[in-house]
Amino acid sequence: MTRTFAVVTDSTADLPDEWRDRYDIQVVPLKVIFGKETFRDRVDMTDEEFFRRLAASSKLPTTSAPSPGEFAEVYRKLSREHDGCISIHIGAKLSATAEAARIGAASVEGFKVDVIDSQTVSMPIAFLCRIAAESDTLVEAIAAVQQRVTKCRVLALLDTLRYLEMGGRLSRAGAMIGTMLDLKPLLLVAEDAQIKPVDRVRTRSRAIPRMIDFFRADQPTEYVGVMHAQAQHDAERMAADLRKELPDQEIPIGQIGCVLGTHAGPQALGIVYIKK
Repeated sequence: MTRTFAVVTDSTADLPDEWRDRYDIQVVPLKVIFGKETFRDRVDMTDEEFFRRLAASSKLPTTSAPSPGEFAEVYRKLSREHDGCISIHIGAKLSATAEAARIGAASVEGFKVDVIDSQTVSMPIAFLCRIAAESDTLVEAIAAVQQRVTKCRVLALLDTLRYLEMGGRLSRAGAMIGTMLDLKPLLLVAEDAQIKPVDRVRTRSRAIPRMIDFFRADQPTEYVGVMHAQAQHDAERMAADLRKELPDQEIPIGQIGCVLGTHAGPQALGIVYIKK
């Protein structure tokens, strides 16, 4: 059956390219700003270019949401071939993107757009988009996504505390002590975009198994993925281990994008999932 409704998200969903094509999902880019230079996320700047610039910068870049007009343009085009649209976006506590989508949708008359605040960031949003795309009707898609919003999780392992310090989320003294001790913080982004410290482990070699142990204890899960920031080898090993334990799950590997990457920094690893 041909789907009669459209699915839209933004670039913070870290949507795998294959899913974008397979499920016909439209992606609206946020903007990344380094000084006076502005780039459309994953359009004018790739993830690799972003992390190269990040490593060389003394100040963190900023990001900005797409404008309501940019959303309206996307919805207007989709209205020609679809009866309605579900638009799923980064948590409203993290970005103004969902609000811009709502304003843009209101300017497109006669086209029903349901904007969903995912309350999260990164690939859990991609999972929600996939769930929507696999639904038979727009009503079913909205219900299926809303049911799972509070079950989305991002478990992130940071390799350095430098970017948390630069962003003002950690004192300089705390960052220095953490670096001297080689502490690797393990953070959980849970419902309503709340970031909770889970653990601090002395070395990366100990932190990765600790991360998998935490994930095991948070079972059962419906969707699982592994994310990384320039840590492909670690991500592939972790995904291979998880696939042995969860042979019925696809477990894609994705690249952490600019919004999460700004604060997580290079070499970050993540297990992203939706709980059953």
